[in-house]
Amino acid sequence: MSGACTAFVFPGQGSQFPGMGRESDRFGDEAAKVVARAEEVTGLPVAELMSTADAHTLTDPEIAQVLVFVWSAAALTRLYAQGLRPSYVAGHSLGEFTALYAAGSLDLDTALRLVSCRGRAMRDAARLSPGSMAAIVGLPLDLVRGMCREACDDTDLVTVANVNSPRQAVVSGSTPAVRRVVERAQALGALRARQLAVGGAYHSPLMAPALPPLAAELARARLHPPRTPLVSSTTGRVVEDIEEYHDELPWQMLRPVQWRRTVTTLRERGVGLFVEAGPGRVLAGLGRESAREATHLGVHDALRTSPRHPVDTHLTTATTKDSS
Repeated sequence: MSGACTAFVFPGQGSQFPGMGRESDRFGDEAAKVVARAEEVTGLPVAELMSTADAHTLTDPEIAQVLVFVWSAAALTRLYAQGLRPSYVAGHSLGEFTALYAAGSLDLDTALRLVSCRGRAMRDAARLSPGSMAAIVGLPLDLVRGMCREACDDTDLVTVANVNSPRQAVVSGSTPAVRRVVERAQALGALRARQLAVGGAYHSPLMAPALPPLAAELARARLHPPRTPLVSSTTGRVVEDIEEYHDELPWQMLRPVQWRRTVTTLRERGVGLFVEAGPGRVLAGLGRESAREATHLGVHDALRTSPRHPVDTHLTTATTKDSS
């Protein structure tokens, strides 16, 4: 594994699950420091939520996003402690903020503040503009886009929110319009077409009320140029201009996740090993659909196949006042 060009990829909201703390506890003392710091910065009882939160509690976007970020950051400390280093990093939706932390663009405290703010803003936006999402598997992307256009009317909208793989797209918008897309996809023989158990119409124009609070929080945050190359899941390209990227980052909540394009870019850059540094194996499954010839591992698999080395990492759990 040491000879492969490696990408660490980070999942987003939806990868959380009850009892996820039992797995993150295996990452050791450094990971425990991440949890403790998260409690101080966010004010949430992170350790308790990681261990005892039920499925309903985990649908709250702020709770879900903080817990997924903390789990992923904890996994990252263990990967680095065992000598695993990425050549590139990328994250799906929320996971892009974890990727920014992994790349050295954000310190831990700033990342936690942004993730907490993002979750609250998306929760509040979903209450103001209710909606839903649905996964469509097995139909061409152009056809799914056409179904979205046909399902929109004067009061309801739906759009493609995630282009996850050659087989899968996710649509997002007003619930009646999303249902129309699901019904049409089923009639056209989709392998799967079903609404998702999420709390809002993420990555759609219905998230517009979330933009001002996150933009204000981001305006106070300084982003350093990535020390490890970062591929944006909004553009599918390597981030070159950090200031331009900083200005565009608040809009990520409204724009589609281009995960298929992100994986393709990483493959074109020579990545042969993808390590999903987060709870679950969603990205590993999607990655196999876009890059079958590459190796896709969950974090525990990667740790089992790597010898242990002394800690040597730019990541820190100390408080860093690095905002402007």
